[in-house]
Amino acid sequence: MNIKLDIERRLLLPIDHARALSLLDDLEGTIGRFPNLKKLTRLADDSYLWQLRTMGVRIAKIAHDLSYAARYEIDRDAGAIRWQPLKGHGNALIGGEIRLAEKGAQTEMLFKVEGVMHDVPVPLLYRPLAGPFIVSKMTTLIERFLARTGEALATKIPVKTFPKKKSS
Repeated sequence: MNIKLDIERRLLLPIDHARALSLLDDLEGTIGRFPNLKKLTRLADDSYLWQLRTMGVRIAKIAHDLSYAARYEIDRDAGAIRWQPLKGHGNALIGGEIRLAEKGAQTEMLFKVEGVMHDVPVPLLYRPLAGPFIVSKMTTLIERFLARTGEALATKIPVKTFPKKKSS
């Protein structure tokens, strides 16, 4: 079964726009905060293969080990990181963006992702529920990523030296 993703979330960061832009200087550190990230492999200077831990519930046989590759572009003038899916890697095609917008003394962080997860194994009985279930799991991961990123930026630790957090 293929599952379509189209998720957008926003978070208001209690930091100024200049500090928030430091996300653009440490792409791997920023990506590395994504929950359930099992392995991140650099394919080229601007391309990475993501491998996430199982999403879903194995006991109900609605579970998927998501893997995909994307090419990243950093647009400092627009305050954005954008990624386009790379075909031929993994079991999904996922693109999106993180955009930072100045909101007075704070910064709004937008996270948008869209794409398709391919060949998600789902028993016939659960198919009507599987799409919304997997999308809600991914939405929860995105919200946790936003929270982790906000916490990391709010600290006084220089952005490039963030320790890698273990998935919880």
